[in-house]
Amino acid sequence: MRGIARTLRISKNTVEAKFLWIHQYISSLKATNPVELGQLYFDELETIEHTKLKPLSVLLFVDEGYKILKSQVAVAPPKGRLAKVSYDKYGPRKDEREDILKQCFTELKGLRPKEIRSDAKPSYRKYVQEFFPGLSTRSLIAQRRSVTGTGFTKSIRSRPMIRCLYLISGVQSCVRISEG
Repeated sequence: MRGIARTLRISKNTVEAKFLWIHQYISSLKATNPVELGQLYFDELETIEHTKLKPLSVLLFVDEGYKILKSQVAVAPPKGRLAKVSYDKYGPRKDEREDILKQCFTELKGLRPKEIRSDAKPSYRKYVQEFFPGLSTRSLIAQRRSVTGTGFTKSIRSRPMIRCLYLISGVQSCVRISEG
């Protein structure tokens, strides 16, 4: 913002105020005008904070053109063998995944998609029926090709949002979707 202020020869506080005004204006437009979409994709991917003992969940909503509509990060409790080690070292971790999922669906309620696609996680169906009643949902199974260390290509299973992330990053040739 300082660079913009220097270029326009105005105060950085003025730039900040204008950004806040534009944000509020665009938010009000989204709230009043429902946006028509063909397909809405959403999924969670799991990652870590700085150690495997502190897992995170990234929720991602994408339209059919692979434009990211909403993304949110939630704290997740560890699973499996690491759960006890994590609890001993860092204490209990709150599971924010359901809260974040509900919050994101609430914020995207103004959208009018024709179809919603995601994986087959049982909690997803509940929120889709609550916030988008009567819409058809489809579960996806994604596959992508991976080049292993020896230089040959093999097919491995992947999540649907990986296709979106690869397309955004420009690696379009290695991704293939198959519906299940």
